[in-house]
Amino acid sequence: MNNPLTSEVHTNEINVVQHYLNAFSESDIEKALDYIHEDAIWHIDGDPVVKTVGIIKGHSAIKKWLISFPTAFKSLDFSIDQFVSIEQDVFVIGRFRHIVLKTETIVDSDYIIKFTVMDQKIARYQIFEDSLLLSQVHANPSFSRKVDMNGMTYSWDDTGSGSPVIFLHGLFLERSFWYPIIEQIPNHRCIAFDMPGHADSGWRDFLDLDGIAEDIVLWMKEYRIKKATLVGHSQGGMIAMLIAAKYPDMVDRLLLINTSARKEYEERLSLWSEREKKLLSTDTKRLQLFKEIQSMKFTTEWLKKSPEIAEKELNKMMSYQPENIAQALKAAVIDRMDIRSIIKQIKAKTIVLSGEKDQATPSELGQEIASLIPNAVHKELFNTSHSIPIEAPHETANILLTLLDYKY
Repeated sequence: MNNPLTSEVHTNEINVVQHYLNAFSESDIEKALDYIHEDAIWHIDGDPVVKTVGIIKGHSAIKKWLISFPTAFKSLDFSIDQFVSIEQDVFVIGRFRHIVLKTETIVDSDYIIKFTVMDQKIARYQIFEDSLLLSQVHANPSFSRKVDMNGMTYSWDDTGSGSPVIFLHGLFLERSFWYPIIEQIPNHRCIAFDMPGHADSGWRDFLDLDGIAEDIVLWMKEYRIKKATLVGHSQGGMIAMLIAAKYPDMVDRLLLINTSARKEYEERLSLWSEREKKLLSTDTKRLQLFKEIQSMKFTTEWLKKSPEIAEKELNKMMSYQPENIAQALKAAVIDRMDIRSIIKQIKAKTIVLSGEKDQATPSELGQEIASLIPNAVHKELFNTSHSIPIEAPHETANILLTLLDYKY
């Protein structure tokens, strides 16, 4: 347990609370009870489906609560940021990350615990936390999360524990694109976003790749991720580069896949403008466009071998809200800025992957990125096109694992 004491005065009340928390973290129930008043009240608001919710009084009931807690939750992290003492009340402020054992689902939340201390004993305990999220994960073992941020919805998956790895997909995709990779990455917390305009994430006016990068950084700060590995594909790689260049202390490793640091080729812009119009046209024209896009993203051999996966992907693309995906296309391709001068500032250990047969972002674009980022390495994967994580999932995962194990 990390419990920095930030109060200027080390009051007796704070010491009592510290001793209790230390005993609780060590699962020493009898020692914890030594710091609790015989007639203490424990107050936990929320859905009664959560095993620890309720109002109880007295040593006997609180002892049962203390014993039952590890049968309901397995703590992955319990950090304390601050102790605040106001007369007889001690406020403990921090964040937890637990496995809800009923559904084997990970949940995390900021919290404030209010302890009232009388005669060197805890007389009252009340916790303020994300009780709605706790209720939801007890009812549904989903690792999907949503938040409204800067006027639009961001949706993501959050699984595993350990150092965080954040996955940012490319245009016309969604977070499940990363599942074949994530299932091969043990001992890490894996966070995969639906990028704006795609699947369950929304869009807002005037959003561009730089704005998305700033949103992801805001999310990282608000969810207490001080440093992460970023894995970005295509437009996700462009966003990852912006984050790593502007916030170098927040990114220690960077895997860039099928991406570019340049503006879109001038000769392609009129074609992309036509594609933008098709997205806002009929279902027939949209489907025709998505089939065309799919032929760019995969090799002919892969499409022949994987018709069911290809069909499933087409159905997903057809489910996107046309206005949102059209704006996402405009931001990622038509209005995309050249960031070659910016990425020279990246400090993260970087690997750049290119597909031998990638027409959208040819291998020379990956080579250029690697030449601009200090100490970056470029790898070209044979018989792959613009969707390396799907076309070569095992090779991609092994490269990521090598990067994660890299020792500075």
